[in-house]
Amino acid sequence: MLALHLGTFLIFAALVLLIVCSISAPTVGQINFLSIPLNNGSSVHFGSLGFCIMNPDGNSCTPTGVGYRIADEIAAIGITPFSNAKATALHGLTEGFILHQIAAGIAGIAFLLAVCSHRIGFLFASAVAFIAFLFSLAVLIIDFITFGSVRDHVNQNGGTAHTGNAYWMILAAMIILFFASIATCFACITARRRHTRSRKAGTVPATY
Repeated sequence: MLALHLGTFLIFAALVLLIVCSISAPTVGQINFLSIPLNNGSSVHFGSLGFCIMNPDGNSCTPTGVGYRIADEIAAIGITPFSNAKATALHGLTEGFILHQIAAGIAGIAFLLAVCSHRIGFLFASAVAFIAFLFSLAVLIIDFITFGSVRDHVNQNGGTAHTGNAYWMILAAMIILFFASIATCFACITARRRHTRSRKAGTVPATY
């Protein structure tokens, strides 16, 4: 049972990380996937549902929404604009950022299953955790392509861009979900076999 509880804890840890990523800028400006410091002392923080301009005297954030025109903001801060085709592609990729919230929701379901289930139910928790892993992997790829392209473009055109803390959180969540799904499944199968052997030996009642 210790291994099952460990799997539950890992799922919970991944859930917390995914929730934090989901409330990145513009909800919480300090949590971001990419930051660009500006010459006036402010900086631009890009998140999953928008971005914030962090100023010493106050922050200005876009409304929260699915998809935003990241290329327009790059041009607005004085960096060489993207081509129209690249700008359109980046906007399309930002619409995929909604997978952060979806992955968090699926991980939440996996955690509830793990908490409320008994033995065989952990197999369902393991399967749902693996689905959350796949969604996390998909959105991590989208993050890598989108923010990697923007970071390289900014750095090559006189600016400076830094990978934000949320990027490493989604990476950690993905890895944790992978191991959580395997650990929970393995522990459940092992526990079931042990219970079956004990039942055949007559040491436990046949109630499983």
